[in-house]
Amino acid sequence: MIARFVTIVKNYRQRATYTVVTICLVTLLKLGHATHWTFAAGHDSALPAASPAAPHNAQHGEAAPARQSDEIRIAGDVLAAAGIRVEDAATHSIRHTLVVNGVTGYDQDRVAQLAVRTPGHIWRVEKKVGQEIRQGDCLAIIDAVEVGEAKTEFLQAVVNLELKEKTLARLRRVAAEVAERNLRVAEAEHREAQLRMLSAQQKLINLGLPLKAEELRGDDDAELAGRLRTLGLPPSVVALLDPETATANLIPLTAPFDGIVIGRAATVGEIVSPSSTTFVVADIERMWITLDVRKEHAGLVRLGQEVTFQADGAAAPVVGRIDWISTELDETTRTLGVRASVANPKLVDKSSGEGRRLLTANTFGVGRIVLREVPQAVAVPTPAVQFDGAKHFVFVRTEAGFVRRDVVLGSAEDGRTEIVAGLAAGEKIAVAGSHVLKAEMISLAQQ
Repeated sequence: MIARFVTIVKNYRQRATYTVVTICLVTLLKLGHATHWTFAAGHDSALPAASPAAPHNAQHGEAAPARQSDEIRIAGDVLAAAGIRVEDAATHSIRHTLVVNGVTGYDQDRVAQLAVRTPGHIWRVEKKVGQEIRQGDCLAIIDAVEVGEAKTEFLQAVVNLELKEKTLARLRRVAAEVAERNLRVAEAEHREAQLRMLSAQQKLINLGLPLKAEELRGDDDAELAGRLRTLGLPPSVVALLDPETATANLIPLTAPFDGIVIGRAATVGEIVSPSSTTFVVADIERMWITLDVRKEHAGLVRLGQEVTFQADGAAAPVVGRIDWISTELDETTRTLGVRASVANPKLVDKSSGEGRRLLTANTFGVGRIVLREVPQAVAVPTPAVQFDGAKHFVFVRTEAGFVRRDVVLGSAEDGRTEIVAGLAAGEKIAVAGSHVLKAEMISLAQQ
């Protein structure tokens, strides 16, 4: 009986010891969690005492800032020595912009790939790549057999029409002396001659050689043939032709609008056809800016939004408005294509008098799409704004020094940051040297 009692007592002591140890460990864990495992030591301890007002910020490796009511006292004569400059918070026009990458390109509505209207070979080349052109300028002269045949057909139609007109006029004068049937036949032949002449005239028009038959009235055969031979050719080319031996097969390839030659596949003697491009011309007074908008920002862009684009190496930015938004994302980049049309100003070199355009095609750059514009926003110089890892703040001037003021930021542009909440216009803040005040604030909080 006594042995059994001793055994029970031993078991009870072991369980009691285990319970006490468990309670102590749980208490120690709770205390460590509450104090972040920082315990106050005596004055003779090697560990520094932690201030309850300055818990450690593990993320940024610095003490948390002082409370909103804490004030940093700095004498007025110390401000300049510390590099601290004070200004009033003022209102400025602030734009909320979306920064995207982009590239320049030709306005595809003003790019033409030119081909001849009839097969032939190149007789003369008038323009080269990079040369400026005006609407109607001759780019090249083509020697085409079909052109000569069309001119001959028209010449024959004109002569035949004149003959039928004279015959009909003579019969009408003696209508009482000839059979009515003969008069009707002459009238029909006259109408047929008119239709043939109109058909031959239309063929020349289709070839790009407009001609009015009325202008040829009164010309003799030699004059008529001479005019048809040089029809459509520029005076500089006509001056080179021998009236006796020149071919009538020549036809010009002309520019459809003002611009510049950006491509040429024409060499004297080369065979050309309507299915091959001979010249490529572009109007470079306006250019397209294609921007790549990330898919998470696709819902922010709208038609008509202003775009400012700075091309790499360009002397100045250009401004336009969004006039096209793609209906699909790019399969490779997963971005949304957005386009703006911009003017391409001409830059004139004062020393040489020569000019070139500000933008060149296929140049990368940075675009800014204006999403929101606030004409009268409270804005401060960006260096005035500080961040503690959780909130942005500025230092507001008081009679004795400065006090921290938490703020809500908006957009940033041209070295200024919009303050959406927390600061009013006219309040004095530290715009330079605010980092010195931040360091002082941290130091005070650690004391």
